[in-house]
Amino acid sequence: MGSEGSPLYLWFRGLSLGLAAGLIGLAFLESAVRHLVFHRPVLKRTVTVNLGMWLVELVLRTASGGFRWLVFSTAATFAPLTWPLNPLTWVLLYVVVDLFYYSRHRLLHTTRFGWALHAPHHASTDLSLTSALRLGWLQRVLDDFFYVPLVLLGAPPLAVFIAVELNHASQLWCHTEVIGRIPLLDRFLNTPSNHRVHHARDRAFADSNYGATFMLWDKLFGTYRPEPTEPLPLGWAEPYAGANPFVIQFRGLLEWLKTVRS
Repeated sequence: MGSEGSPLYLWFRGLSLGLAAGLIGLAFLESAVRHLVFHRPVLKRTVTVNLGMWLVELVLRTASGGFRWLVFSTAATFAPLTWPLNPLTWVLLYVVVDLFYYSRHRLLHTTRFGWALHAPHHASTDLSLTSALRLGWLQRVLDDFFYVPLVLLGAPPLAVFIAVELNHASQLWCHTEVIGRIPLLDRFLNTPSNHRVHHARDRAFADSNYGATFMLWDKLFGTYRPEPTEPLPLGWAEPYAGANPFVIQFRGLLEWLKTVRS
């Protein structure tokens, strides 16, 4: 990704590996709890599909990593200033990244092309930690470019990449049905309760709770919805996507192309 010898890059690489290992460990723990306590084991087929799509995503993002870094590093040459990296600017950068994430996520839901890219993440009717890895391949290749304006405003490119990855990682624990409501946190943060609403089959619920870490933006812009008492059915509003990863990935895009042609 460039700057491979810098301590910041080495920390970033270690962070990515640590997050992947932590997620796998938590997924095993979640599976045991669901099996022993709730008697609703995570379907092996679902986990296989999620992990398989994640591996393809990793290949695509690795292959496009050089181009993404080129765009970010080139944008940095046009920035009128460069942010100093200190605890205050890291916090500021993270909060702004979360606002950018909210905006991008909302566009993915409220535009036809955006939903075609994002729909794979909402295809599963069973929400488990590995569901966080079920993402649209084309979306993940394009995601980072939404944050280029931050580089043009002076944020160091690698710092933006790190803040974005941390922002994504903050959502991993939200993709579960094992953790119930947490009243103290549900009001302010993206929690499993808030995120289950976002994964509801009913788009009236799914088109809400867009924030990655904070619910602040949803409350400011009127898109926050608390989880109702009755469990919400999860997945697409359309017929069940099944376990074919290519159907999951490309059905929404094909439907979008049909609307463009018509």
